[in-house]
Amino acid sequence: MAALESQTQRAVRLYKEGKLREAFRVFKTFRIGFTKDEKRNIEIAAEVLAGRETFYRSLGIDTQNVVKAALSTISAKYGC
Repeated sequence: MAALESQTQRAVRLYKEGKLREAFRVFKTFRIGFTKDEKRNIEIAAEVLAGRETFYRSLGIDTQNVVKAALSTISAKYGC
Protein backbone atom coordinates (compact mmCIF):
# COMPACT_ATOMS: atom_id res chain seq x y z
CA MET A 1 0.00 0.00 0.00
CA ALA A 2 1.41 3.40 -0.95
CA ALA A 3 2.07 5.95 1.76
CA LEU A 4 -0.23 8.93 1.90
CA GLU A 5 1.14 12.16 0.51
CA SER A 6 1.41 15.02 3.04
CA GLN A 7 0.04 18.45 2.20
CA THR A 8 3.60 19.77 1.94
CA GLN A 9 4.63 16.95 -0.40
CA ARG A 10 1.51 17.50 -2.50
CA ALA A 11 2.08 21.26 -2.75
CA VAL A 12 5.75 20.83 -3.68
CA ARG A 13 4.89 18.15 -6.27
CA LEU A 14 2.27 20.40 -7.86
CA TYR A 15 4.73 23.29 -7.86
CA LYS A 16 7.43 21.20 -9.55
CA GLU A 17 4.89 19.98 -12.13
CA GLY A 18 4.17 23.60 -13.00
CA LYS A 19 0.64 23.51 -11.60
CA LEU A 20 1.11 26.78 -9.76
CA ARG A 21 -2.56 27.55 -9.27
CA GLU A 22 -3.15 24.24 -7.49
CA ALA A 23 0.13 24.46 -5.57
CA PHE A 24 -0.60 27.93 -4.23
CA ARG A 25 -4.10 26.82 -3.28
CA VAL A 26 -2.48 24.24 -0.98
CA PHE A 27 0.35 26.51 0.26
CA LYS A 28 -2.10 29.24 1.29
CA THR A 29 -3.69 26.86 3.80
CA PHE A 30 -0.42 26.42 5.71
CA ARG A 31 -0.57 28.01 9.14
CA ILE A 32 3.11 27.85 10.06
CA GLY A 33 6.38 28.17 8.20
CA PHE A 34 5.81 31.55 6.57
CA THR A 35 6.12 35.11 7.80
CA LYS A 36 3.04 37.32 7.72
CA ASP A 37 4.21 39.01 4.51
CA GLU A 38 5.11 35.70 2.84
CA LYS A 39 1.70 34.26 3.70
CA ARG A 40 -0.03 37.36 2.33
CA ASN A 41 1.93 37.13 -0.93
CA ILE A 42 1.07 33.44 -1.29
CA GLU A 43 -2.62 34.09 -0.62
CA ILE A 44 -2.75 36.93 -3.16
CA ALA A 45 -0.78 34.89 -5.71
CA ALA A 46 -3.29 32.06 -5.32
CA GLU A 47 -6.15 34.48 -5.91
CA VAL A 48 -4.41 36.08 -8.92
CA LEU A 49 -3.77 32.68 -10.51
CA ALA A 50 -7.42 31.79 -9.89
CA GLY A 51 -8.51 34.70 -12.07
CA ARG A 52 -8.99 37.52 -9.60
CA GLU A 53 -6.08 39.69 -10.78
CA THR A 54 -8.32 42.62 -11.78
CA PHE A 55 -9.62 42.97 -8.22
CA TYR A 56 -6.13 43.12 -6.70
CA ARG A 57 -4.95 45.56 -9.36
CA SER A 58 -7.92 47.78 -8.52
CA LEU A 59 -6.57 47.88 -4.96
CA GLY A 60 -3.24 49.14 -6.30
CA ILE A 61 -1.37 45.88 -5.77
CA ASP A 62 1.35 45.03 -8.30
CA THR A 63 0.15 41.49 -8.90
CA GLN A 64 3.11 40.42 -11.01
CA ASN A 65 5.57 41.35 -8.25
CA VAL A 66 3.43 39.57 -5.65
CA VAL A 67 3.41 36.38 -7.73
CA LYS A 68 7.18 36.64 -8.25
CA ALA A 69 7.69 37.12 -4.50
CA ALA A 70 5.50 34.09 -3.74
CA LEU A 71 7.41 31.97 -6.25
CA SER A 72 10.68 33.11 -4.70
CA THR A 73 9.46 32.24 -1.20
CA ILE A 74 8.43 28.72 -2.21
CA SER A 75 11.69 28.16 -4.10
CA ALA A 76 13.77 29.33 -1.13
CA LYS A 77 11.87 27.32 1.50
CA TYR A 78 11.39 24.08 -0.41
CA GLY A 79 14.32 24.08 -2.84
CA CYS A 80 12.12 23.91 -5.91
